[in-house]
Amino acid sequence: MIQSHPVRPAWRIALSLILTIMALPILSATAQNDDSELATQLPGADLPTMNEQGYVFQLDSTFTGNLDSLPESAPVYRMNALTYDQDQVSKLVDQLGIGGEITDAGGGSFTASGEGRLFVSPGLVQFISDVDISDAPLPGDTEAIAFAREWLRQTEMLPADLGEGRIQAKVADPARVIVTFGPLMPTPLLSSIPGITVTVGPDGVIIEASVRWATIATGDTYQLTPAESAWDDVANRRSYLQVSLPVDKYPAGSTITGKAEYTSVAITYASSGVPGEQQYLQPVIMFTGQITPEGSSVPYAITAYVPGLINSNQPVG
Repeated sequence: MIQSHPVRPAWRIALSLILTIMALPILSATAQNDDSELATQLPGADLPTMNEQGYVFQLDSTFTGNLDSLPESAPVYRMNALTYDQDQVSKLVDQLGIGGEITDAGGGSFTASGEGRLFVSPGLVQFISDVDISDAPLPGDTEAIAFAREWLRQTEMLPADLGEGRIQAKVADPARVIVTFGPLMPTPLLSSIPGITVTVGPDGVIIEASVRWATIATGDTYQLTPAESAWDDVANRRSYLQVSLPVDKYPAGSTITGKAEYTSVAITYASSGVPGEQQYLQPVIMFTGQITPEGSSVPYAITAYVPGLINSNQPVG
């Protein structure tokens, strides 16, 4: 959710230009051996910009954490989406027990249907099972995560750099547990790619799976937006907000006033770049705290995001 903000005064525009000029990324280890080579200028980070409720935020914000905890620089990671040829897809069809013929849809995309359905494209494997779902109880959280990980191992889709699983949701009818996985590094990750979602049913049966994975390699190190400048963007309503308010109390289109108290700041990572081309995971500065809307005594969680790279040229507001 994007906050409304006033027009920038001339001195802030000048400061922005100065920061942009100063924003050359730190030389990578490779570049240090060649003075003519600099790290790549990156596309802007994919920040959460959707405001489905159409709220307008006019908040008085304070920060009680420690800005000195933010580093001055951070690495950027390169992502390369996994691709599959017909032989690999054929092997996957056998491992999943789907049977049926494989259809080559072109552009590295394939489909197969039989005892279940499979769709494969660059960076994505989507599986939907036709198995009958029993009335048995759902597995517990730890068991569900273990079932999902073991299924990935048996189908040879378990990445070596897969991180810990977590429960995204539980559904009572039809009964299922949705388990998600992200990479070991970098963390925390704001984007859903690379990521794996496995839907587990009663008795640990795998109902669906979506594997959106990529190889991840550490790239160059870039200078980060100074902590004071990042907080200034939040305080002056130029950040990207993530907050969930009850719609019965705050109808769509409401102007939300009140106080936001942020207590911590950290680096998270978001995807950047166009799918099908070179993509990256780049740092984003994340402030977390609580919002207390005007006229309410109930606080709600709030997160504000500011582009982490000085030279990303990411528009704010």
